[in-house]
Amino acid sequence: MSSLPRIQSLVIPILQAAFPDVRVGSWVEDVDYRVFPMLIVRRVGGTRYGGGPTQFSFSTIELSAYGTVDLPTTETLYEDALDVLYDSVNNQFVEGLGYLHSIKETFGATQFSSLFQDSWRVQGLISFGVRPIQS
Repeated sequence: MSSLPRIQSLVIPILQAAFPDVRVGSWVEDVDYRVFPMLIVRRVGGTRYGGGPTQFSFSTIELSAYGTVDLPTTETLYEDALDVLYDSVNNQFVEGLGYLHSIKETFGATQFSSLFQDSWRVQGLISFGVRPIQS
């Protein structure tokens, strides 16, 4: 079993703690259970560090914010979530089995067509350095 934590196991609890009134997860529920606003965290790539493949990895996530109020509110949700993630890196906040070591927004906040009727979507790509807790 890998000593490196899944990026979602770090990012999702951090965002859930910061946004208790927002649905935060890695998938979107069926229409009967869907709640807005929501933040969806999906890993889209990454590599392990060659010099220490069990001690450091680079993971890229797609962070999508969905809202039903208006586009500016949805953009603000994305930006606020990004601020929380930057703070988590700067404070080296430990979550579960590891922590976010570094952060780089590789593709900034962009409006996309929402997959859901009467809602807005703003998303971006964020790369993190991920480290496990030292035993």
